[in-house]
Order: sequence, then C-alpha cells, then structure tokens
Amino acid sequence: MVGNVDPRVGTAPVRSPGLLTAMRLLTLVGLAVSVYLTVVHYNDVPLICSESATIDCASVTTSEYSKLFGIPVPLLGLVFFVGFGALVVPAAWLSAHPVLRWGRLASVIVGTLFVVYLVTAELLLGKICLWCTAVHVITVLLLGLVLTDEYRRLGSGT
Repeated sequence: MVGNVDPRVGTAPVRSPGLLTAMRLLTLVGLAVSVYLTVVHYNDVPLICSESATIDCASVTTSEYSKLFGIPVPLLGLVFFVGFGALVVPAAWLSAHPVLRWGRLASVIVGTLFVVYLVTAELLLGKICLWCTAVHVITVLLLGLVLTDEYRRLGSGT
C-alpha cells in the first residue's frame, strides 16, 4: 500500500475509525471474558456470578452443552476472539483484500450462529449465565458493526 492508496484497487480504502475502535474494544472485552471462563473451566475455580432460580452460571458452564465435540465452549470463544482480533488489526482493517473482509464477515456469522445454539441451550436448561450472555451480546454487536462496515464500503464502491 502506498500512502492511503491501495495499488491493486487504485482508490483509497474507506476508513471508519469509530467502527474499528468499537470492534477492537468489544473484541478485547470478549477476549477477557473468554480467558476468565477458560481459566475457571480448567482450574475448577468457582465462577464469580450471582445465583438465583434463573441466573446460575455454574449450572450452565458445567452442563452437557458446555462442550462441543469435547472442546470446552470458553476455549472456542477464546479462539474466536483471538482470530477476530487478528482481523481488526490496522494492516488487516486497511487491506482491501477480499479474504480479510470475508473472513471478518464469516467469523461473526459463525459466531452469531453459535450464540443462537448457546442461547437455545440456556433456554433448555432454564438457566442463564451472565458471563455467557456478555459474550453473546458482544458477538451480536460485532456482527452489527461488521455488517455496517460492509454496507458502508459497498455504498462507497470499495
């Protein structure tokens, strides 16, 4: 890339610092929650979570839905946020390479579909995990931001 012009495209890439900042902050928070839940999972540490008839993080995080193909769900969240974080570093964000743009979009779509599965599992259990809900909300917000960015880019022709 020369200056702000992508030599492959010949036009300046569209920038949206607000979207990028929001994506990075949400990714960091999602990563932090995923790290916490992964540490708790592997160290048998009690979760910091209020408990009531409906709110019960321990029941959710130790249920039959807490692993997918033998992989702990918090570890999958950790991998998701690390991967998505790599897709929003400055070089990846400014790149006009379609693989990076499609990678962002595909990852948050898969993440959101996984959120639907996990929320369904919580409903089946009749219990809600607040930590999990934070990750769910973050993932859906990231989807909205990525879609907003793609819509904006399509409108500008880049």
